[in-house]
Amino acid sequence: MLNFKPLELEDKPIFDGIVLPQNFRHSEASFSNMYTWQEAWDIRMATEGNGLYIWMDSDVYKPFMLPPYLKDPNESIEPYMRRCEEYMADKGGVFYIKCATPRMVEKIRLDCGDRYDFVYDEYNSEYVYNAKDLIELSGKKYHSKRNHINAFLRTYQSEFAPYEDQYRDECLRLQEEWASDKDADPREAEEELLSITKALDHWRELNFRGCVVKIGGEIAAFSFGEQICPDTAIIHIEKARADYNGLFTYINNAFAANMWRHCTYINRAEDMGVPGIRKAKQSYHPAFMLEKYDVILSGETA
Repeated sequence: MLNFKPLELEDKPIFDGIVLPQNFRHSEASFSNMYTWQEAWDIRMATEGNGLYIWMDSDVYKPFMLPPYLKDPNESIEPYMRRCEEYMADKGGVFYIKCATPRMVEKIRLDCGDRYDFVYDEYNSEYVYNAKDLIELSGKKYHSKRNHINAFLRTYQSEFAPYEDQYRDECLRLQEEWASDKDADPREAEEELLSITKALDHWRELNFRGCVVKIGGEIAAFSFGEQICPDTAIIHIEKARADYNGLFTYINNAFAANMWRHCTYINRAEDMGVPGIRKAKQSYHPAFMLEKYDVILSGETA
């Protein structure tokens, strides 16, 4: 049976050594994302042969695995998929894989024939934007965004700054206030606070870049992301006080312009099926959706 263990910072070189050379753009290809959300999703990792396996379990879905990552992408994925089947059967569960990207689906189909079915997962598909669009906000389709930013800058005396350790406690207080204002589920709020705390405590080791926006000398917004492959950055965290009109629009633009100008794309993650989040993400006109698929045995249901 595969020997799964919780992720530790010392595992990052192992994970990155297998995953990063393949230039994936999705969140599950980020060790930093897996590590910071480990407790909430009971994320575990195993290596065997040339394969890297990720197991996840939470209240949101039944236990599942990610498609196995291979050290040699030209090697057949079929025996590694069989190991996933065996592990889940030994655990008394059903075979269930989530977050397969189109490239992964193509690889599984090529190597495994018609053994598996693929079900589109709209809620976990990710919004990928042209970085230039988020920075320049050019043209009629971004007219309202420019207006929001201009109004924000006229109304508030704000300061944009790269994240430093001295901002840690104030950012965490802002997160707690944000969760309280949103009347968030207590358990979800606790899990997100833990995730953000890990990100802030280990941002250097995780290769994060961060920023804060101050208004009146106090932090009113902060954001964190990382460069996940040569042409793409991914935004993991973005929090802002709702009582400053235009602040979310401003930090989105300022973070892209100051930290990610060298990237071609910016991945701003999924909408989780939340209508308000979906509307906001669509309003920035993604270059494309990074689709995700569930993988199940042929003839079964997800």
